[in-house]
Amino acid sequence: MDLMAPTDSMFLLGESREHPMHVGGLQLFELPPGAGHGFVRELYDQLIAQQDFQPTFRKRPAKFVGGIANLAWAYDDDVDIEYHVRRSALPSPGRVRELLELTSRWHSSLLDRHRPLWETHIIEGLKDGRFAIYTKVHHALIDGVSAQKLMQRAMSTDPED
Repeated sequence: MDLMAPTDSMFLLGESREHPMHVGGLQLFELPPGAGHGFVRELYDQLIAQQDFQPTFRKRPAKFVGGIANLAWAYDDDVDIEYHVRRSALPSPGRVRELLELTSRWHSSLLDRHRPLWETHIIEGLKDGRFAIYTKVHHALIDGVSAQKLMQRAMSTDPED
């Protein structure tokens, strides 16, 4: 267990249903040239097959007994990837409006504090064959600049990133 930084503790302690402390990102994608009908399913299958997580995505809040600071990070050695990465489809006609309604519902619920504080949704069924990825992460887990750098590395085709 690692003691939690005071600012991270503040994000957790200050959270309520009326004032959630998670951040979300929504990305729209076109299918790659030549991609088949099952591309999104294959992408999902590849993601849930991953077992090598960056330590940040294995952290969950825990109580620390003793001392002034009483919040710590525990590391989950058995992350339930199928809980954290989900696949959904929009109802027809698959407009951006339906996508925003769906992600708004997801964003309005708090993250489960008994699990690592993140979730990703792969969404198919958008018009023109597009798909989307919505990611929600608690601000105590990662700040905006770090999240942006992480997404840039994840989307890069450069193996050095």
